[in-house]
Amino acid sequence: MAGTMSTYPPYVAYPSAPPVVRVVPDPPRLHWGWVFGLSVITLGFFGQVWMIVQSVWVRKVFGRSKALPWTIAYALTLPVTFLLAIGIGVFGVLSHRDPAEIQSLSGILIIFMRIAIFVLYLVSVYTLRGELESSPIEIPLGGVMTFFFGPIYFQYHLFDYQVPDEVHMFRGPLRTELPQMAEPPRS
Repeated sequence: MAGTMSTYPPYVAYPSAPPVVRVVPDPPRLHWGWVFGLSVITLGFFGQVWMIVQSVWVRKVFGRSKALPWTIAYALTLPVTFLLAIGIGVFGVLSHRDPAEIQSLSGILIIFMRIAIFVLYLVSVYTLRGELESSPIEIPLGGVMTFFFGPIYFQYHLFDYQVPDEVHMFRGPLRTELPQMAEPPRS
């Protein structure tokens, strides 16, 4: 065994393992006009679902995502509001209450649901914006456009986003050859 180890010169550095590169997957490539049109047709529900698609892509890039749970909670507000309205209607019919009393109760719940929807929208859209602006994605996004157009604005930038290759991920060219070592002095 000692004979095989002595065949390698002691002064040559052995190459290390190549660096681990997280491959950035391609972003969702739906044109922003389709996102806008489908959001208008579905009264905003498609925009909520599309934010989940964008958050899943961010999770694939980072391996984690703070925006994904927030966007899921935001997307669940529509079904929860629908079920709450059905529950109020059933409660009103079964309890034989005065319709004015049921209407005031539903008005209060609607106000709270609107506030909750607005807060969840703000938290999810700005959390997703922060993750899209961080490395390695690094898309510069404006706050006002994020507020008003959220997933449509993100998709506008993601549609033309070029995934960085390995050279850009390391901020310079990769070295493929070993450095030249000087001959050791012979004795």
